[in-house]
Amino acid sequence: MKKLLLTLTLIISIFLSGCTLQNDETIDSYTKDELMDLIEEMIPEANVSTTYDMSSFQDAIVEMVAQTRNGVLGVVAQELSGSTVIGGGTGSGVVYKKVGDVYYLVTNAHVITEDVTDTLGQVTGTELLDNFVITYEKNNLLFNINEVTVVGYDLTTDLAVLTFTSDEYFSVIEFGDSYAIEPGQFVFAIGNPLGFNYYGTLTMGVISGTSRYLQDGDFDATLLQHDAAISPGNSGGALVDINGKLIGINNMKIVDADVTGIGFAIPSNTVQRIVEDLEDDGVVTRPFLGIVTSAQVNQCGIDYGVCLLDSESQPAIYPNGAADNAELQSGDVIIGFKKIDQEEYFDVFNFNDLKEAILNCKVGDQIQIKYIRDNEIKESNIVTLGVHPDD
Repeated sequence: MKKLLLTLTLIISIFLSGCTLQNDETIDSYTKDELMDLIEEMIPEANVSTTYDMSSFQDAIVEMVAQTRNGVLGVVAQELSGSTVIGGGTGSGVVYKKVGDVYYLVTNAHVITEDVTDTLGQVTGTELLDNFVITYEKNNLLFNINEVTVVGYDLTTDLAVLTFTSDEYFSVIEFGDSYAIEPGQFVFAIGNPLGFNYYGTLTMGVISGTSRYLQDGDFDATLLQHDAAISPGNSGGALVDINGKLIGINNMKIVDADVTGIGFAIPSNTVQRIVEDLEDDGVVTRPFLGIVTSAQVNQCGIDYGVCLLDSESQPAIYPNGAADNAELQSGDVIIGFKKIDQEEYFDVFNFNDLKEAILNCKVGDQIQIKYIRDNEIKESNIVTLGVHPDD
Protein backbone atom coordinates (compact mmCIF):
# COMPACT_ATOMS: atom_id res chain seq x y z
CA MET A 1 0.00 0.00 0.00
CA LYS A 2 2.93 2.38 0.83
CA LYS A 3 4.46 1.63 -2.55
CA LEU A 4 1.14 2.41 -4.26
CA LEU A 5 0.81 5.74 -2.45
CA LEU A 6 4.41 6.65 -3.30
CA THR A 7 3.79 5.83 -6.96
CA LEU A 8 0.62 7.93 -7.02
CA THR A 9 2.47 10.82 -5.36
CA LEU A 10 5.12 10.69 -8.08
CA ILE A 11 2.39 10.58 -10.73
CA ILE A 12 0.76 13.65 -9.22
CA SER A 13 4.10 15.49 -9.20
CA ILE A 14 4.83 14.59 -12.82
CA PHE A 15 1.32 15.36 -14.05
CA LEU A 16 1.21 18.70 -12.26
CA SER A 17 4.54 19.81 -13.75
CA GLY A 18 3.98 18.34 -17.23
CA CYS A 19 6.29 15.89 -18.98
CA THR A 20 7.96 15.83 -22.39
CA LEU A 21 8.15 12.56 -24.34
CA GLN A 22 10.95 11.49 -26.70
CA ASN A 23 8.82 12.28 -29.76
CA ASP A 24 8.40 15.84 -28.39
CA GLU A 25 4.72 15.25 -27.56
CA THR A 26 3.74 16.76 -24.19
CA ILE A 27 1.33 15.30 -21.66
CA ASP A 28 -1.28 17.86 -20.68
CA SER A 29 -1.13 19.26 -17.16
CA TYR A 30 -3.88 18.23 -14.68
CA THR A 31 -5.39 20.23 -11.89
CA LYS A 32 -5.33 18.81 -8.38
CA ASP A 33 -9.07 18.07 -8.47
CA GLU A 34 -8.76 16.26 -11.80
CA LEU A 35 -5.95 14.13 -10.41
CA MET A 36 -8.01 13.27 -7.31
CA ASP A 37 -10.84 12.10 -9.56
CA LEU A 38 -8.37 9.97 -11.49
CA ILE A 39 -6.99 8.43 -8.30
CA GLU A 40 -10.48 7.64 -7.04
CA GLU A 41 -11.19 5.83 -10.30
CA MET A 42 -7.98 3.82 -9.86
CA ILE A 43 -8.76 3.02 -6.21
CA PRO A 44 -12.57 2.76 -5.88
CA GLU A 45 -12.40 1.93 -2.18
CA ALA A 46 -10.84 5.33 -1.54
CA ASN A 47 -14.25 6.93 -2.04
CA VAL A 48 -16.93 5.13 -0.02
CA SER A 49 -20.17 6.92 0.71
CA THR A 50 -22.66 5.47 3.21
CA THR A 51 -26.08 7.03 3.59
CA TYR A 52 -28.75 6.11 6.13
CA ASP A 53 -32.18 7.33 5.15
CA MET A 54 -33.86 7.38 8.55
CA SER A 55 -37.03 8.96 7.17
CA SER A 56 -37.61 6.03 4.83
CA PHE A 57 -36.87 3.59 7.66
CA GLN A 58 -39.38 5.37 9.86
CA ASP A 59 -41.99 5.42 7.09
CA ALA A 60 -41.51 1.69 6.50
CA ILE A 61 -42.11 0.92 10.18
CA VAL A 62 -45.21 3.13 10.32
CA GLU A 63 -46.63 1.41 7.23
CA MET A 64 -45.85 -2.04 8.64
CA VAL A 65 -47.57 -1.23 11.94
CA ALA A 66 -50.62 0.14 10.14
CA GLN A 67 -50.99 -3.14 8.23
CA THR A 68 -50.43 -5.52 11.16
CA ARG A 69 -51.88 -3.76 14.21
CA ASN A 70 -55.46 -4.39 13.10
CA GLY A 71 -54.76 -8.12 13.24
CA VAL A 72 -53.95 -8.14 16.97
CA LEU A 73 -57.16 -8.17 19.02
CA GLY A 74 -58.22 -8.30 22.65
CA VAL A 75 -59.29 -11.53 24.33
CA VAL A 76 -61.55 -11.54 27.39
CA ALA A 77 -61.83 -14.83 29.30
CA GLN A 78 -64.45 -15.01 32.04
CA GLU A 79 -65.30 -17.31 34.90
CA LEU A 80 -69.05 -17.28 35.46
CA SER A 81 -71.37 -18.13 38.31
CA GLY A 82 -74.71 -18.31 36.55
CA SER A 83 -74.67 -15.13 34.48
CA THR A 84 -72.38 -13.26 36.88
CA VAL A 85 -68.70 -12.77 36.08
CA ILE A 86 -66.67 -13.80 39.13
CA GLY A 87 -63.19 -14.11 37.62
CA GLY A 88 -61.02 -14.28 34.54
CA GLY A 89 -58.85 -11.74 32.78
CA THR A 90 -57.78 -10.17 29.50
CA GLY A 91 -55.07 -10.86 26.97
CA SER A 92 -54.26 -10.60 23.30
CA GLY A 93 -54.67 -12.73 20.20
CA VAL A 94 -53.45 -12.72 16.61
CA VAL A 95 -55.59 -13.25 13.50
CA TYR A 96 -53.67 -15.73 11.34
CA LYS A 97 -56.36 -17.01 8.98
CA LYS A 98 -59.74 -16.12 7.48
CA VAL A 99 -62.22 -18.45 5.75
CA GLY A 100 -65.24 -16.57 4.41
CA ASP A 101 -66.33 -14.36 7.30
CA VAL A 102 -64.83 -16.70 9.93
CA TYR A 103 -61.59 -15.52 11.54
CA TYR A 104 -59.04 -17.79 13.22
CA LEU A 105 -57.15 -16.32 16.15
CA VAL A 106 -54.19 -17.77 18.06
CA THR A 107 -53.54 -16.82 21.67
CA ASN A 108 -51.92 -18.35 24.75
CA ALA A 109 -53.57 -21.30 26.46
CA HIS A 110 -53.02 -19.60 29.82
CA VAL A 111 -55.21 -16.68 28.66
CA ILE A 112 -58.29 -18.90 28.35
CA THR A 113 -57.69 -21.39 31.19
CA GLU A 114 -57.31 -21.28 34.97
CA ASP A 115 -55.61 -23.45 37.55
CA VAL A 116 -57.70 -25.83 39.62
CA THR A 117 -56.68 -26.02 43.28
CA ASP A 118 -57.59 -28.26 46.18
CA THR A 119 -58.69 -27.17 49.65
CA LEU A 120 -55.05 -26.62 50.62
CA GLY A 121 -54.46 -24.31 47.68
CA GLN A 122 -52.33 -26.82 45.77
CA VAL A 123 -52.69 -26.78 41.99
CA THR A 124 -54.22 -30.07 40.84
CA GLY A 125 -54.96 -29.30 37.20
CA THR A 126 -56.13 -26.79 34.62
CA GLU A 127 -59.55 -26.14 33.16
CA LEU A 128 -61.08 -23.98 30.46
CA LEU A 129 -62.81 -20.78 31.56
CA ASP A 130 -66.53 -20.34 30.88
CA ASN A 131 -67.02 -17.48 28.43
CA PHE A 132 -64.95 -15.61 25.86
CA VAL A 133 -65.22 -12.25 24.14
CA ILE A 134 -63.13 -10.73 21.34
CA THR A 135 -62.52 -6.99 21.74
CA TYR A 136 -61.45 -4.70 18.90
CA GLU A 137 -60.84 -1.00 18.45
CA LYS A 138 -62.37 1.27 15.80
CA ASN A 139 -62.15 5.06 15.74
CA ASN A 140 -60.61 4.88 19.24
CA LEU A 141 -63.74 3.12 20.52
CA LEU A 142 -63.88 -0.45 21.82
CA PHE A 143 -66.35 -3.03 20.51
CA ASN A 144 -67.05 -6.65 21.49
CA ILE A 145 -67.71 -9.86 19.58
CA ASN A 146 -69.55 -12.20 21.93
CA GLU A 147 -69.88 -15.37 19.87
CA VAL A 148 -66.49 -17.02 20.21
CA THR A 149 -65.61 -20.71 19.79
CA VAL A 150 -62.62 -22.44 21.37
CA VAL A 151 -61.20 -24.81 18.75
CA GLY A 152 -58.65 -26.29 21.13
CA TYR A 153 -55.66 -25.55 23.33
CA ASP A 154 -52.32 -27.10 24.26
CA LEU A 155 -50.73 -26.53 27.68
CA THR A 156 -47.32 -27.89 26.67
CA THR A 157 -46.73 -25.12 24.12
CA ASP A 158 -49.14 -22.62 25.74
CA LEU A 159 -51.17 -22.09 22.56
CA ALA A 160 -54.89 -21.96 21.82
CA VAL A 161 -57.06 -21.35 18.76
CA LEU A 162 -60.33 -19.41 18.80
CA THR A 163 -62.73 -18.65 15.96
CA PHE A 164 -65.34 -15.92 15.55
CA THR A 165 -67.51 -14.52 12.78
CA SER A 166 -67.51 -10.83 11.89
CA ASP A 167 -68.27 -8.46 9.02
CA GLU A 168 -65.48 -6.20 10.26
CA TYR A 169 -62.15 -6.18 8.47
CA PHE A 170 -59.21 -7.52 10.46
CA SER A 171 -55.71 -7.98 9.06
CA VAL A 172 -54.53 -11.55 8.65
CA ILE A 173 -50.91 -11.56 9.81
CA GLU A 174 -48.74 -13.85 7.70
CA PHE A 175 -46.42 -16.32 9.41
CA GLY A 176 -42.70 -15.72 9.06
CA ASP A 177 -39.94 -18.33 9.30
CA SER A 178 -38.62 -18.38 12.86
CA TYR A 179 -35.71 -20.56 11.72
CA ALA A 180 -34.43 -17.55 9.74
CA ILE A 181 -34.41 -15.24 12.78
CA GLU A 182 -30.98 -14.19 14.04
CA PRO A 183 -29.82 -12.39 17.20
CA GLY A 184 -29.77 -8.63 16.68
CA GLN A 185 -32.81 -8.47 14.40
CA PHE A 186 -35.40 -5.81 15.18
CA VAL A 187 -38.73 -7.11 16.48
CA PHE A 188 -41.99 -5.44 17.47
CA ALA A 189 -44.44 -6.61 20.13
CA ILE A 190 -48.11 -5.71 19.65
CA GLY A 191 -50.68 -6.39 22.35
CA ASN A 192 -52.86 -5.09 25.15
CA PRO A 193 -50.79 -4.71 28.33
CA LEU A 194 -52.70 -4.09 31.57
CA GLY A 195 -56.10 -4.21 29.91
CA PHE A 196 -57.71 -2.37 27.04
CA ASN A 197 -56.92 1.15 28.22
CA TYR A 198 -53.62 0.48 26.45
CA TYR A 199 -55.13 -1.39 23.50
CA GLY A 200 -52.73 -2.05 20.63
CA THR A 201 -49.56 -1.01 22.45
CA LEU A 202 -46.43 -1.29 20.28
CA THR A 203 -42.92 -1.84 21.65
CA MET A 204 -39.63 -2.46 19.87
CA GLY A 205 -36.61 -4.59 20.69
CA VAL A 206 -34.10 -7.06 19.33
CA ILE A 207 -33.76 -10.83 19.34
CA SER A 208 -31.30 -12.09 21.94
CA GLY A 209 -31.71 -15.84 21.55
CA THR A 210 -33.46 -18.17 19.13
CA SER A 211 -33.68 -21.37 21.14
CA ARG A 212 -34.19 -20.82 24.86
CA TYR A 213 -35.53 -24.02 26.39
CA LEU A 214 -37.88 -23.42 29.33
CA GLN A 215 -39.89 -25.83 31.45
CA ASP A 216 -42.48 -24.49 33.88
CA GLY A 217 -45.34 -26.70 35.05
CA ASP A 218 -47.15 -28.02 31.98
CA PHE A 219 -45.15 -25.73 29.69
CA ASP A 220 -42.21 -27.44 28.00
CA ALA A 221 -40.94 -25.82 24.81
CA THR A 222 -38.22 -23.78 23.12
CA LEU A 223 -38.70 -20.01 22.87
CA LEU A 224 -37.35 -16.87 21.23
CA GLN A 225 -35.82 -14.38 23.66
CA HIS A 226 -36.24 -10.65 23.00
CA ASP A 227 -36.27 -7.35 24.88
CA ALA A 228 -39.36 -5.66 23.44
CA ALA A 229 -41.29 -4.54 26.53
CA ILE A 230 -44.19 -6.85 27.41
CA SER A 231 -46.51 -6.82 30.42
CA PRO A 232 -49.52 -8.79 31.68
CA GLY A 233 -52.09 -8.57 28.89
CA ASN A 234 -49.47 -8.89 26.15
CA SER A 235 -49.88 -12.66 26.47
CA GLY A 236 -51.03 -14.10 23.16
CA GLY A 237 -50.02 -10.98 21.26
CA ALA A 238 -47.81 -10.73 18.19
CA LEU A 239 -44.06 -10.55 17.84
CA VAL A 240 -43.42 -9.39 14.28
CA ASP A 241 -40.31 -8.67 12.27
CA ILE A 242 -39.56 -5.44 10.43
CA ASN A 243 -41.61 -6.67 7.45
CA GLY A 244 -44.69 -7.35 9.58
CA LYS A 245 -44.36 -11.15 9.46
CA LEU A 246 -45.47 -13.04 12.57
CA ILE A 247 -42.36 -14.67 14.03
CA GLY A 248 -43.71 -15.43 17.49
CA ILE A 249 -46.54 -15.30 20.03
CA ASN A 250 -45.51 -13.51 23.23
CA ASN A 251 -46.18 -15.63 26.29
CA MET A 252 -43.94 -14.81 29.23
CA LYS A 253 -41.14 -12.74 30.71
CA ILE A 254 -38.84 -13.00 33.69
CA VAL A 255 -40.26 -10.94 36.55
CA ASP A 256 -37.66 -10.05 39.13
CA ALA A 257 -36.46 -6.84 40.77
CA ASP A 258 -32.99 -7.44 39.34
CA VAL A 259 -34.13 -8.33 35.79
CA THR A 260 -35.05 -6.03 32.92
CA GLY A 261 -36.00 -6.79 29.34
CA ILE A 262 -35.99 -10.59 29.22
CA GLY A 263 -39.14 -11.64 27.38
CA PHE A 264 -40.07 -14.73 25.41
CA ALA A 265 -42.21 -15.70 22.46
CA ILE A 266 -43.27 -19.05 21.04
CA PRO A 267 -41.55 -19.36 17.61
CA SER A 268 -43.81 -19.03 14.57
CA ASN A 269 -42.78 -22.41 13.14
CA THR A 270 -43.98 -24.07 16.35
CA VAL A 271 -47.17 -21.97 16.29
CA GLN A 272 -47.96 -23.09 12.74
CA ARG A 273 -47.65 -26.76 13.61
CA ILE A 274 -49.72 -26.47 16.79
CA VAL A 275 -52.59 -24.48 15.22
CA GLU A 276 -52.79 -27.01 12.38
CA ASP A 277 -53.12 -29.82 14.92
CA LEU A 278 -55.73 -27.92 16.91
CA GLU A 279 -57.72 -27.10 13.79
CA ASP A 280 -57.63 -30.77 12.82
CA ASP A 281 -59.12 -32.31 15.97
CA GLY A 282 -58.75 -29.86 18.86
CA VAL A 283 -55.77 -31.61 20.45
CA VAL A 284 -52.03 -31.80 19.87
CA THR A 285 -50.32 -35.14 19.39
CA ARG A 286 -46.58 -34.68 19.81
CA PRO A 287 -43.98 -36.55 17.76
CA PHE A 288 -41.45 -38.64 19.67
CA LEU A 289 -37.82 -39.26 18.74
CA GLY A 290 -37.09 -41.45 21.76
CA ILE A 291 -33.85 -40.24 23.34
CA VAL A 292 -32.64 -39.17 26.77
CA THR A 293 -29.93 -36.52 27.00
CA SER A 294 -28.69 -33.59 29.06
CA ALA A 295 -30.12 -30.27 27.90
CA GLN A 296 -26.97 -28.24 28.61
CA VAL A 297 -24.00 -30.59 28.90
CA ASN A 298 -22.26 -32.57 26.16
CA GLN A 299 -20.40 -35.47 27.74
CA CYS A 300 -19.21 -36.99 24.48
CA GLY A 301 -16.12 -34.80 24.15
CA ILE A 302 -17.49 -32.65 21.30
CA ASP A 303 -18.35 -28.96 21.72
CA TYR A 304 -21.59 -29.11 19.74
CA GLY A 305 -24.44 -31.51 19.01
CA VAL A 306 -26.63 -33.68 21.23
CA CYS A 307 -24.74 -36.39 23.10
CA LEU A 308 -26.49 -39.73 23.59
CA LEU A 309 -25.04 -41.49 26.59
CA ASP A 310 -26.49 -44.29 28.74
CA SER A 311 -26.67 -43.63 32.46
CA GLU A 312 -26.91 -46.07 35.34
CA SER A 313 -30.62 -45.36 35.70
CA GLN A 314 -31.73 -44.97 32.10
CA PRO A 315 -30.57 -45.85 28.60
CA ALA A 316 -30.08 -43.01 26.09
CA ILE A 317 -32.27 -44.70 23.47
CA TYR A 318 -35.90 -45.70 24.07
CA PRO A 319 -36.63 -49.21 22.73
CA ASN A 320 -38.65 -49.22 19.49
CA GLY A 321 -38.63 -45.43 19.21
CA ALA A 322 -37.59 -43.53 16.09
CA ALA A 323 -33.99 -43.14 17.34
CA ASP A 324 -33.80 -46.88 18.03
CA ASN A 325 -35.17 -47.63 14.55
CA ALA A 326 -32.56 -45.23 13.14
CA GLU A 327 -29.97 -47.49 14.82
CA LEU A 328 -28.51 -44.76 17.00
CA GLN A 329 -26.32 -45.92 19.86
CA SER A 330 -25.00 -44.65 23.16
CA GLY A 331 -21.98 -42.44 22.41
CA ASP A 332 -23.43 -41.02 19.19
CA VAL A 333 -23.72 -37.23 18.81
CA ILE A 334 -26.66 -35.89 16.79
CA ILE A 335 -25.58 -32.92 14.64
CA GLY A 336 -28.34 -32.70 12.01
CA PHE A 337 -32.05 -33.40 11.56
CA LYS A 338 -34.35 -33.20 8.56
CA LYS A 339 -37.68 -34.35 7.21
CA ILE A 340 -37.26 -36.29 3.99
CA ASP A 341 -38.98 -33.56 1.96
CA GLN A 342 -36.20 -31.14 2.97
CA GLU A 343 -33.04 -30.93 0.90
CA GLU A 344 -30.68 -29.87 3.69
CA TYR A 345 -30.24 -30.89 7.29
CA PHE A 346 -31.22 -28.51 10.07
CA ASP A 347 -28.02 -27.97 12.07
CA VAL A 348 -28.23 -29.28 15.61
CA PHE A 349 -25.74 -27.50 17.85
CA ASN A 350 -27.52 -28.28 21.13
CA PHE A 351 -30.58 -29.89 22.69
CA ASN A 352 -32.71 -26.78 22.12
CA ASP A 353 -32.10 -26.99 18.37
CA LEU A 354 -33.11 -30.64 18.28
CA LYS A 355 -36.21 -30.11 20.41
CA GLU A 356 -37.33 -27.25 18.17
CA ALA A 357 -36.82 -29.39 15.05
CA ILE A 358 -38.86 -32.25 16.52
CA LEU A 359 -41.64 -29.92 17.67
CA ASN A 360 -42.00 -28.69 14.12
CA CYS A 361 -42.68 -32.19 12.85
CA LYS A 362 -45.86 -34.23 13.00
CA VAL A 363 -46.52 -37.78 14.10
CA GLY A 364 -45.96 -39.92 11.03
CA ASP A 365 -43.33 -37.65 9.47
CA GLN A 366 -40.37 -39.49 7.99
CA ILE A 367 -37.04 -38.10 9.07
CA GLN A 368 -33.28 -38.64 8.85
CA ILE A 369 -30.61 -37.90 11.42
CA LYS A 370 -27.02 -36.88 10.87
CA TYR A 371 -24.68 -37.96 13.67
CA ILE A 372 -21.08 -38.52 14.66
CA ARG A 373 -19.89 -41.97 15.67
CA ASP A 374 -16.23 -42.77 16.31
CA ASN A 375 -15.22 -39.40 14.77
CA GLU A 376 -17.04 -40.21 11.55
CA ILE A 377 -20.11 -38.34 10.27
CA LYS A 378 -22.95 -40.69 9.35
CA GLU A 379 -26.55 -40.47 8.14
CA SER A 380 -29.27 -42.66 9.56
CA ASN A 381 -31.77 -44.62 7.55
CA ILE A 382 -35.19 -43.01 7.06
CA VAL A 383 -37.48 -43.54 10.06
CA THR A 384 -40.98 -42.50 11.11
CA LEU A 385 -41.75 -40.36 14.17
CA GLY A 386 -44.21 -42.01 16.52
CA VAL A 387 -46.53 -40.64 19.21
CA HIS A 388 -45.13 -39.25 22.45
CA PRO A 389 -45.85 -41.73 25.29
CA ASP A 390 -47.56 -39.02 27.35
CA ASP A 391 -50.09 -38.50 24.57
